[in-house]
Amino acid sequence: MILALCRAASLLLLCMVLVVCGAFIFNKELFDIFYFLDFLPDYVLLLMCVPSVFFLGKSKRYLVPLAILAIFLASPFKVSFFSETPSEIAGKNSQIKIASYNVAQRVEKAQLYNWFIEQNLDILFIQEASRLGQFNVGEYDGVYTNCVQRLCILSRFELQELDSLDRKPLGGWGRFVSLHSAKIKGKSVLLANVHFASISNFGYRFNTLKGFESKVSLFKDAKAVEFGLAQALLDKWSNNDAVIIAGDFNITDRNYQYEQYWGDLYNLFAVGGNGYGSTRKNRLVSPRIDHLLVSNAFTPIHSEVGDDMGSDHLPIQGVVVLKGAESE
Repeated sequence: MILALCRAASLLLLCMVLVVCGAFIFNKELFDIFYFLDFLPDYVLLLMCVPSVFFLGKSKRYLVPLAILAIFLASPFKVSFFSETPSEIAGKNSQIKIASYNVAQRVEKAQLYNWFIEQNLDILFIQEASRLGQFNVGEYDGVYTNCVQRLCILSRFELQELDSLDRKPLGGWGRFVSLHSAKIKGKSVLLANVHFASISNFGYRFNTLKGFESKVSLFKDAKAVEFGLAQALLDKWSNNDAVIIAGDFNITDRNYQYEQYWGDLYNLFAVGGNGYGSTRKNRLVSPRIDHLLVSNAFTPIHSEVGDDMGSDHLPIQGVVVLKGAESE
């Protein structure tokens, strides 16, 4: 009797692994309560397969490898065989080095500027600057700066502020999109600095499972509104197909909602990164929720996660080549 129950439980766990991995692979929506399933680490899914090794009969020879294959296909782990190293791309014409960093109000201005120079970045998107308007226009020679509340940009290209979106009409606080244009190597490029809603905006305490499910549903709907407004703003100002979107999305690129709204853009780490690329520091769950996205006017070359500078996020960096740009 006990052995039969163990076999049934093992089979159930294996089925759950296959269902979850299938949702990731095919970008299917499960129930609202599983909205953050994209944060689930691979090791949890692998542990769920372990009982099958001991309690299933001959069928484990087929089912366990199938589950492991599904975990591999659904994994956020990236292996890029075509990504070039920064040293290899150092001499390329028309390359642009970009980075995004949610500093969580913990990284000072001087440190950010020095990092911008040391990494030889062309554009740095900053979210949650330590104070409103952290960088002053014209503060540094040869570096253009612009801040819309706590969304700041450092750039080697002259910036024109176009528009922004405020969360106040949605019942929140702060800007979640700032839009700029820059003339980069002879072409006009839209730059969108984004910081979309976090579940923390809706409170951490949930007294009942029903309350938790309601708040997750509310968060999902709020996310859809913010994503839709951001896309409408980009459509309003876009007069060509050269767009860079960078910032804290607070979901991973495995989330079905990410695929729904941003799946037609290149995700630099997904194309040119190696490893998990975790950008949110956490002992048990370390998801990549900060993203660098570019339109097909760019060729993604390389992406990596930078070193810890004191925030609860890590910076994400990338290199792209602007197609048809003037050589320098």
